[in-house]
Amino acid sequence: MKIHTSNLPGFRGTEFEHCIPGGEIMAYPYRSVSLLTLLLLTSLLTACGFHLRGKISSASEISQLSVTGNDPVYIRYLSRALERSGIDLSDAAPWRINIIRVTRDTDQQTVASAGYFEQRIAMHVVYQLQTSSGLPLFPAVQLTRERYITQDQDAPNAAESEQSIILYELQQELVSTTLRRIHNLSGAELSDAAAKARAAATAPGETSESNRNRQP
Repeated sequence: MKIHTSNLPGFRGTEFEHCIPGGEIMAYPYRSVSLLTLLLLTSLLTACGFHLRGKISSASEISQLSVTGNDPVYIRYLSRALERSGIDLSDAAPWRINIIRVTRDTDQQTVASAGYFEQRIAMHVVYQLQTSSGLPLFPAVQLTRERYITQDQDAPNAAESEQSIILYELQQELVSTTLRRIHNLSGAELSDAAAKARAAATAPGETSESNRNRQP
């Protein structure tokens, strides 16, 4: 079942994606909705398999990965999505995905009207694919997802619940994007990147121009 937010009360506009060098930004502007509507929407999304959004149907040449980093929540969701997509998680895997940084931002932008204000909610993830020994295969990748909502300053509890729901959705989008990038890599690309990384590691001061300019 597919839900179109443009048909839901309280939503306006269409989705759009804007790419910037070294990262991505996806924004979904929409008006504030009641907490009841948000909870109903969340229930519908879960019933439709929203929790499986990270599943990738296409076959991947990567059979094993390890996951490291300093954000246990994001790593847990990413690890589950990797396993659902057919990739085994093992500390002995030849490749690893290192979650370098995860940040979650909620900040007030402008005053919309009396008692209401516009708020930006964003989540950023920086990760890097590496060999099992930690040699970088590609430059670090930064992904960003954000949304703008209108909040009622007299309903702080509802605003907090709305933020939690949106942050969860942004996290799912980032996990899905990361999986697609990983599944688009071929075994030959990984082997070639690993050979160049090892060569660069044994020859200090030399860098690979092609390795610098490639991102998974």
